[in-house]
Amino acid sequence: MTQQEPGIDLRLGGQFYLAHRFARAGTNGRLRSLGLDLRHLAVLRELADNGPSKQRALVDRIKMDRSSLVYVIDELERQGLAERGRDETDRRSHAVRITAKGRRRLTAATAAADQAMRELLSGLTATDKVRLEQLLDKVISAVTDV
Repeated sequence: MTQQEPGIDLRLGGQFYLAHRFARAGTNGRLRSLGLDLRHLAVLRELADNGPSKQRALVDRIKMDRSSLVYVIDELERQGLAERGRDETDRRSHAVRITAKGRRRLTAATAAADQAMRELLSGLTATDKVRLEQLLDKVISAVTDV
């Protein structure tokens, strides 16, 4: 087993923080012209990928707190990108669904977010990116398995 370098965990934490800030700022900067940010993108992506959903299920899948999710859905509704309606599987409940306009905006937002990430990761080779993804998967799995 290799001896761990003193202070490396704290330094890595700082690097995670900075990388997150740069990724978020770059992506939100590109999404702003579309009237969106990363929160909107996450909700639209989830609805496009998995169909109509109850808000409670979205909270669990996206890992967003309930009050923030309600605010984001309200904004998406105001823009005509999502709508609330009766859940077709449980008429007592309401579900959120993406609209056709929301799907079109999601396509543009995905392209904008992809460009922001390409810029952020431009200093990495394809092999570096695969390795980074593997390492981040390990970190995320360790945290979510606790």
